[in-house]
Amino acid sequence: MSDFNAGRDINVGRDIHIQTEASQPKSLSICTNSELFDERTHRRALLSQERKRQFKFIAFFWVFAVLTIGAVALYFYFQGDSSLSSLILGLGGITTVFYSIKFFEQPSEFETRQLAVLQEIRLLLRERGIE
Repeated sequence: MSDFNAGRDINVGRDIHIQTEASQPKSLSICTNSELFDERTHRRALLSQERKRQFKFIAFFWVFAVLTIGAVALYFYFQGDSSLSSLILGLGGITTVFYSIKFFEQPSEFETRQLAVLQEIRLLLRERGIE
C-alpha cells in the first residue's frame, strides 16, 4: 500500500481503493486454470531457453578445450614425446567430459526455481482435479 499524508482536510465517507501499477507477483493459488496452463507453458519456455544457453556455453567450451588440448598434444608429438602427447589427449578429454557433464546435468539456481514453480502448478492442477 502506498503511504500518503492527506492532512486533516480530506474526509472520505466511503471505502477507498488505491490501485497502483506496482508489479507484485501473483500467487499461483489464486490463478484460474487457464492462467496456470499459460504460466506452465511460459515456465517451460524459460527452461528451454536456459538449456539452449547452457548448450551454447558447453559448445564454446568444447571447441576451446579441443583446440587447446590438440595444440599441446601436437606440440609434444612433434617434439618426439608421443607418450606424453597421448597422456595429454587422454586426460584432457576425460577432464573435459567430466566438467561438461557436471555443468550440464547440475541445474542452475534459475532452473531450480522454474522447476519448483512447475511442480507447484502441477500440484495445484492435480488438487483441482484437472490433471
